[in-house]
Amino acid sequence: MIRKALGGGAILFFLLTFIFFPSAAGAGDPGLPAVRVLLDKGLSRVGFEAVQGGYRLVDAQGKEFARPGPGETWEVRLEEGQLKLYKEGQPLPPIRAGMVEFRPADDKALNVFRYQGKRYRGSLRVLYDEGSLAAVNTLDLEEYLYGVVGAEMGTDAGQEALKAQAVVSRTYALSRIRPEAPYDVTDDTSTQLYQGYEAELVPGAAKVKEAVDATRGQVIFYEGKLIEAYFHSNAGGHTEDSENVWSAALPYLRGVPSPEDEYALQYGGWPADTYRWTLILTREEVQRRVEAWLQRTGQKTDIGPVRDLIVTRQRADGTGPTVSGRATRLDIVGERGEVSAFRNAIRSVLGLRSTLFTLEADSTVAVVDGRGNRRQVNYGGELVAVGAVAGPVAVNGAAEEYVVAGRDGSRTVPKVFRQVIIQGRGNGHGVGLSQWGARGMAAKGDSYREIIEHYYNQGRRDGKLVIAPFTGR
Repeated sequence: MIRKALGGGAILFFLLTFIFFPSAAGAGDPGLPAVRVLLDKGLSRVGFEAVQGGYRLVDAQGKEFARPGPGETWEVRLEEGQLKLYKEGQPLPPIRAGMVEFRPADDKALNVFRYQGKRYRGSLRVLYDEGSLAAVNTLDLEEYLYGVVGAEMGTDAGQEALKAQAVVSRTYALSRIRPEAPYDVTDDTSTQLYQGYEAELVPGAAKVKEAVDATRGQVIFYEGKLIEAYFHSNAGGHTEDSENVWSAALPYLRGVPSPEDEYALQYGGWPADTYRWTLILTREEVQRRVEAWLQRTGQKTDIGPVRDLIVTRQRADGTGPTVSGRATRLDIVGERGEVSAFRNAIRSVLGLRSTLFTLEADSTVAVVDGRGNRRQVNYGGELVAVGAVAGPVAVNGAAEEYVVAGRDGSRTVPKVFRQVIIQGRGNGHGVGLSQWGARGMAAKGDSYREIIEHYYNQGRRDGKLVIAPFTGR
């Protein structure tokens, strides 16, 4: 996904209020709107077919112009600025409205269509968008969650973790519905993962549907408004205040301890790598990644060969280090200039799983200045030796290396790093709910209410966070 600390030593706790309504799958319609999911854009053609249920093709005004039969292949193509419809490869008259919708004939039946080899519930809307076609899946919000919760949390997660994800994902989707926009969410981690009807057919899918149905309609409000229900894979032991990752300081997105993130270590493999990871890069690899980042972000700065990477962990308000220890600034120093990346954007520079990391180069030394202050230096070119007669001179002259004496003897150190070792924890932006933390909390017996309370309501006693059925507010 999405894909946005308390000082003085005081620890404050606050009250989370929960309001519940009947949780059975058929407990009535809580007034939930449909959700529109962008499946693809930038297309020249969109093909589809009915798999189950009856479908009809309508234009932007809702006028029906065809009733596709089961298994018939249909395609919308963009040709000479017009939408043209093809049935079984045969052309039909062009469509002038700029939109075609493959819509279920009976909304109460199970309606499934196939697009790009995958099955989806609901309808498929093909739009003309900025010179190309976009494919948008529109469906009931609860059915949408059947395709989201397992994809995001994992179908093998405990039931309470799946319930927590259902409430969070429902809140997240509803907060992004904008009727004037062509779609609300995407099907990837830029918002939240969505795997369509295919997700309902995998092992463990029944548990996901039970979790969605058990929390039907429930969302999270703060002061009467839907919260920004951010979540991520693994916090690495501690989440972060929202303003230290993005920009807005939100009261329900405060950094909290997340020791249950270690639960991922029990699985080994990639889950363990979401909790603790190491990345070793040569100077050449750093150079390539920095140049690629500069190009992606449209920066014209030519900093030349990279000679230093400086990490800062200052809070947005400047009052001290971030509550979790996450980096908030990376200065990239080159021979001809310097550029900086801030907060969550730091991850994209070097390809990091999170901003909770330490960076040490083979050129790193600890020095003590004239006032007795100890600091880390990565670039030996800034070091000078001070003599009684000659004054400051570069350490070891123009040589590329110099010798450092320490407690364990001496060692030869390059003035410019040859490789960096980045050791990190966590996977994702680190704000809001940690999915592996939620899995760990569920495994030790916490309810989905306690999971949500921990990740979204820690540190305040205002009682303004409420879980309640969505009623269109």
